[in-house]
Amino acid sequence: MQTIIAGTALTLFLLLGAINSPAIIERLNNAVTDAQIGLLPKAELSSLPVIVEVDERSLAAYGQWPWPRYQVARLLAAIRQSEPAAVGIDALFFERDRTSPIEIQRVMEKDLQQKLPLTTVEESLWDYDAVLGQTLKTGPFVLSYFFTFDKSSDNPCRPKSASGAWFSAGDGASPQHLQHAANIACNVPPIQEGSNASGFINSAADGDGIYRKTPLVIEYKGRYYPSLALQAFLTANAIDHFLLSGAESGLVLRLGKSDVPLDSGGNLRIKFPVYGQGFKKISAYDVLTGVVGTNALQGKTVFVGVSAAGLHEVRPTPYNPQFLGVEFHAAIVDNLSRQDFLYRPDNARTFELAISTALGLMLFVGLADAGLIASVLVPCLLVMGLLVFSQLLLANTGIVISPALPVMMALIAFLVLALIKYAREFLHAKQMGLLVARTQEGIIGSFCSMSEYRDPETGAHIKRTQEYIRVLARHLQHHPKFKDVLTDVTIELLYKAAPLHDIGKIGIRDHILLKNGQLTDIEFGIMQSHPQIGADIIQSVATQIGWNPFMQISHQICLSHQEKWDGSGYPQGLTGEAIPFPARFMALADVYDALISKRVYKPAFSHNKAVSLIREGKNKHFDPLIVEAFEAVNEQFRDIALRFLDSEDQRETLLADEG
Repeated sequence: MQTIIAGTALTLFLLLGAINSPAIIERLNNAVTDAQIGLLPKAELSSLPVIVEVDERSLAAYGQWPWPRYQVARLLAAIRQSEPAAVGIDALFFERDRTSPIEIQRVMEKDLQQKLPLTTVEESLWDYDAVLGQTLKTGPFVLSYFFTFDKSSDNPCRPKSASGAWFSAGDGASPQHLQHAANIACNVPPIQEGSNASGFINSAADGDGIYRKTPLVIEYKGRYYPSLALQAFLTANAIDHFLLSGAESGLVLRLGKSDVPLDSGGNLRIKFPVYGQGFKKISAYDVLTGVVGTNALQGKTVFVGVSAAGLHEVRPTPYNPQFLGVEFHAAIVDNLSRQDFLYRPDNARTFELAISTALGLMLFVGLADAGLIASVLVPCLLVMGLLVFSQLLLANTGIVISPALPVMMALIAFLVLALIKYAREFLHAKQMGLLVARTQEGIIGSFCSMSEYRDPETGAHIKRTQEYIRVLARHLQHHPKFKDVLTDVTIELLYKAAPLHDIGKIGIRDHILLKNGQLTDIEFGIMQSHPQIGADIIQSVATQIGWNPFMQISHQICLSHQEKWDGSGYPQGLTGEAIPFPARFMALADVYDALISKRVYKPAFSHNKAVSLIREGKNKHFDPLIVEAFEAVNEQFRDIALRFLDSEDQRETLLADEG
């Protein structure tokens, strides 16, 4: 239940975050959709749009751009001879042509007070703007202009274009989200008035700087105006009007018998050429020199624009960072010609949020108590299903529904569920570990109690030896010889295993173990069997529960703690480093405690006496490195013995010989 509540809260939190961060979600959606569109089968581009480009060859032959307007008129006239269906001009002529003879004359008179006679120049060539305007009247040319949105004015310019009508099933009100222009930037009057049709060239990139959509219709002073590409398409198909109507999730643009899906802002989502695709391009130089055949442009929708390096406009697309502005218009005509549209409904984001929320809640509720396989398999299948569904929807209908947010929700739900279950299992394992550790300590304590019961004179011997061995191990932990084996974990295992060193004594008969006097050789031989008895007990337990580091260290301590460095110990007579290091630590700790404790066969010695005797056992009984460590920490041994006394009499004995 706690998992379901936590999952529901997290799902709602993520939903709120997605609602409040539309820019981030939009970027994510765009990135995923770009990848999905790139996976679609490569469709053949329409052959209708053709680009006549002012390239480097054209500039080399006819001079720098912008050309004199008469030169542009010559280019358009040459294109018109090939009988194109429409010619879109991707260029703006805001200012008068200063190279016109009449303009040169005016400047000479104004600035230099000089009269420049034009009698030698044919009057029809005095004004190059007029020359271009006259040329525009003679063919299916579509001129460009630009809308602005910041400051309204009484600009008298009214571009010529197909008329549009807004209608709806209701009250016929104007669409609220359509772009409403405040002003217009037209060409100079002789050119603007000479055009038979025109279209705007406004467009804007998404937040990541990539162009994916563009407005096809903008409202200005109560009328609806088409873009350059849309007007070129209308002109090419002899359509003199378009209809704009409302739909459940956007707008519909009707062009003759064709319907074009737009969003509520009047934008078309463009299906751009992918890698390796491109529109036919013809150099303006080849058109002007007649190199191009008369049929090259016949019936085509031609766009004239600049492609020369340093002069061309670039509009990056998801598949081409150097997509030319003039190609942008060609791509729109391609989409309109092939009726191949991408369409993201206005309610797509709401749908994606709803699916994401439902998916998150379903996963948290359905998988709260599920097993590992279901917890992994179900989210994976859902993610695959979302990706496949959205890809098929895109391929078959062109509808763009991004799986990014639902997939992200599914992955987050999977990760959170995994973390919750991991935390739950971790806590359970920790509890079980504590239980096992306490059980282990209880068993050790039980064994030790049996040992103490059989040998009551040992008293606090077990606790003291534990502390001794830990002090020695910590001192040698960073010694080059021991640093790889004396980890913190190993030291803790040594501490816990130390009490078991004499567990084998429970197998020694009382008349030997408790004898108040010196043992006979036979009795001593029996006493020497207690390390093997203890090791056998540990081995029996390990056989049942499995060998682990604790059991291994316990076995080594039980079996070898009576071995001596020089090989004179028992039960195996091991020498030097052949004796396991846990047993070497235990040997010194055990002997020190035996020296300071009263036994039936000896009195208790002082701490100083015990230190002296252990020092004498260096290289004989004990590992010399461990003896050196003992000498460095011997005062800690004394303090431990004072904390865990068998009796108050032992205190006096322990401190004897000390000033």
